Amino acid sequence: MRRSPAAIPLWFAAVALAAAPAATYAQEPALADVLARAGNYVTGFSETLSGAVAEERYDQFTTIPAARGFGRFPNDGGERIRRTLRSDYLLVRPVGDDLYYGFRDVFEVDGRPVRDREQRLAKLFLDPSASADAQIQGILRDSARYNIGDVRRNFNVPTLALLFLEAGHRSRFAFERATDDEPPLGLDRPAEGDGHWVVAYREDWPTTVIRGRGRSNLPAAGRFWIEAATGRVLASELAVEDSELSAVIAVRYAVDPGLGHLVPAEMRERYENHRQGSRVDGTATYSGFRRFQVQVTESEPFRD
Repeated sequence: MRRSPAAIPLWFAAVALAAAPAATYAQEPALADVLARAGNYVTGFSETLSGAVAEERYDQFTTIPAARGFGRFPNDGGERIRRTLRSDYLLVRPVGDDLYYGFRDVFEVDGRPVRDREQRLAKLFLDPSASADAQIQGILRDSARYNIGDVRRNFNVPTLALLFLEAGHRSRFAFERATDDEPPLGLDRPAEGDGHWVVAYREDWPTTVIRGRGRSNLPAAGRFWIEAATGRVLASELAVEDSELSAVIAVRYAVDPGLGHLVPAEMRERYENHRQGSRVDGTATYSGFRRFQVQVTESEPFRD
């Protein structure tokens, strides 16, 4: 029996982004078929990649205005901060759950190795007393521990949007075929030969998967680029919003020659805090997919 999806808490100072309206097509049975194929594909995708790990290079940039509340970002002469993370990225299925969650195991921050990595991994994955929900929250919290900027977030992982296509989550969302096929943040558009549909989605469940400050609801919206004949997801867009900050994450998938399967190739993200006038941008790339193996070495640690 499938467990009810766990709510994923976020701690935003505030959040905001609205997806553009999409045109509605009348062929609901065809759309339902495409979504069913996509759901089956995501299940197989997760099972295939659960035994693999990739190296993630993740560059984050944030600009804090010189005088908060005056001027407009980004031309206000504010301070620009950069952080580069190198991590192993993998899909993890907590004990007692039937869904996979993306986990970022950071091993280097700005060129310096991370301390206590072995202890963290053991606590997350080898503690038999931890409930599935506790493991999920631990995975998400640990994946976000080195983020920079004044937006606290734990959903900046490339595969999170795929959960929305799983059979246990689809009822939370309204889907419709869209005409706008331009991905956000300058992400490359899937090749025309892929025979893809652009499917827009918007969460309309009373309680949302992603939560904001004080566990407020943050309905997710965005688009999927889906190969209609196979259900393969070629790209995804995820946006959440409230009154003070906008957030969007875009992911492109490509075939890995070694695995012979689509894998995350690039993730782009942007968070704009309208109250503070600050912004966080991020770009992550994924390479070196291989079968999962944990290896820990001792060296001079990074201390946050």
